[in-house]
Amino acid sequence: MFCKFTKRSHVTEGSHNISIVGDEFMLDGKPLRIVSGCLHYFRLPAAYWRDRLRKLKAAGLNSVATYVEWSFHEPEERQYTFEGDHDIVKYIQTAAEEGLHVILRVGPYICAERDLGGLPYWLLGKYPNIRLRTTDKNYQDEAKIWIDKLFSKVSPLLYGNGGPIILVQVENEYGSYGKDMTYKIQVRDMLHEHVGDKAILFTTDGAPRSMFTAGAIPNTLTTIDFNAGANVKNAFDTLRRFMNHGPMMNSEYYTGWLTHWGEQFQTTSADILVRTLETMLDYGANVNFYMFFGGSNFGYTSGANYDGTYLPDLTSYDYDSPLTEAGDPTPKFFMIRDKLKKYNLVDESLSPIEPSPKGDYGPVNVTFKVSLLSEEGRASLGKKYGDVSGPTLPTFEKLRQKGGLMLYETTLMESSGLLEIHKPRDLVLVFVDGVYQGNISRMRKIYSLPITSKSGSVLSLLVENQGRINYGNQLHDFKGILSPVKYNKNIINGTWTVTGYPLEVFNLAQVSQVTAPTYPSIFEGRFSIPSSSTPLDTFIDTTGWGKGFIWVNGRNLGRYWPSVGPQVTLYIPGVWLKTGQEENHIQILELFKPADSLTMTFIDHPILNRTGSINLA
Repeated sequence: MFCKFTKRSHVTEGSHNISIVGDEFMLDGKPLRIVSGCLHYFRLPAAYWRDRLRKLKAAGLNSVATYVEWSFHEPEERQYTFEGDHDIVKYIQTAAEEGLHVILRVGPYICAERDLGGLPYWLLGKYPNIRLRTTDKNYQDEAKIWIDKLFSKVSPLLYGNGGPIILVQVENEYGSYGKDMTYKIQVRDMLHEHVGDKAILFTTDGAPRSMFTAGAIPNTLTTIDFNAGANVKNAFDTLRRFMNHGPMMNSEYYTGWLTHWGEQFQTTSADILVRTLETMLDYGANVNFYMFFGGSNFGYTSGANYDGTYLPDLTSYDYDSPLTEAGDPTPKFFMIRDKLKKYNLVDESLSPIEPSPKGDYGPVNVTFKVSLLSEEGRASLGKKYGDVSGPTLPTFEKLRQKGGLMLYETTLMESSGLLEIHKPRDLVLVFVDGVYQGNISRMRKIYSLPITSKSGSVLSLLVENQGRINYGNQLHDFKGILSPVKYNKNIINGTWTVTGYPLEVFNLAQVSQVTAPTYPSIFEGRFSIPSSSTPLDTFIDTTGWGKGFIWVNGRNLGRYWPSVGPQVTLYIPGVWLKTGQEENHIQILELFKPADSLTMTFIDHPILNRTGSINLA
């Protein structure tokens, strides 16, 4: 039996102690039943943290769980950010002010349907041969630097130091990935150095015995996860045979499920969810809902999965949660609350939860601004990298570009024929002499394309990074073109020019485009909200557009792709909008073709379940 727990210690007045005695958590000498919900601070603006936490508390929960995303705080090597929307200390303090304990899921690998599982992409560029989630010295050294930096901020917030953090997770579902005990102990010790006896370390893995035993670590609480409708008794009895004492906990009780582009929006029955919850509570188990509030994968933060096919995740992380992407209660919310009332877990003095008003701002006209591949587009949006020769092209990671697009160009010496790229990462838009020829797609498993050219034609390959894989043994997911480019069966060995389009924040005020639009292109528009109105949350309806990204007031809302679906709208937090004489600025990167009307419509509800055609680009 792997787990060894802290014994009850004498608790003096004013002291703070979290421990395990028998089969219970003990908080300052009193039993604690954890009823928690996941709410990731990095998936919503800081201005909304308190609102969402207060709603979670009103449902009857006494704790909140959040992953800590390494890449969110160190997006580039040694460039840390802990302010504003990145202020994790403020988030934890706000949870405490709302009367919630905190479960900190540190990782450092977190999965979470985030780009590279929350690990910073630059690890792949700095160490091309790095072995993530192993004892690899480079990985361990970088992880320790990060963990030391994180705990320099959050150590005072551990429960034993007077803060709200009661549990700290070691790694994340490692039993689904490997079983290297040396690695697991290294990660545990890295965290224990900071946590000590001030909080309880735990692991979480799938309910099958093979998973949680592979993920379990000595001197660490083992917990499991499973979804609604599972056989609760079988799951916990299996865990009990392995861990003969200690609290039983479902640390990821799924309220919904993740969705990939091209799938139907995934849902979970509220009735089954609540019935299984009741069974767990009757069993005496602790529970953490995943997710209680999902939120959004803004910018380039969406990850992907691989199951024989590359499957990029949606921008929305609504997850069919009890609270919607915009923070509104669903029937699940009220059914969970009603069930928790029967266990005397709900503080009925808290204010009733109501949906927030939404902005129905209507259509906004947009106009063509600049084509990416034009001279103006390259000058204003592009970043010229060094030329390369031969069959190997530099990846996004080598060039230290997280997301956006990468353009590789060379001169062809043959007439029309077959272009082949066997390792596109991920979508390649192919142009010859500026004329669009078609796509090569990892997702659709299209690795060749007939093209029309002549000797001396310029071949342009524009690559979209659609999100790094976040789970499984394909985690080392470099972006760009990873195989030689072949034309008529011959490897192209000539000189390539390389231009990056990071497309973070950009200003096109000085661009005066005189040519006709070719795609991909940037479109821009402006709209006003009266000063007498408070900016409301709203949704951009992308119906009729092709595929791309949208920025509002310089903030990247994420990817849209209505032709594939199921997500059609992008969520805009009202706190990112302006009123009065300050206009709101919308910028659209459209890869293929805009809507005929050249408008983007702001509506008061989401569209997340309109499935399109996976055969469309």
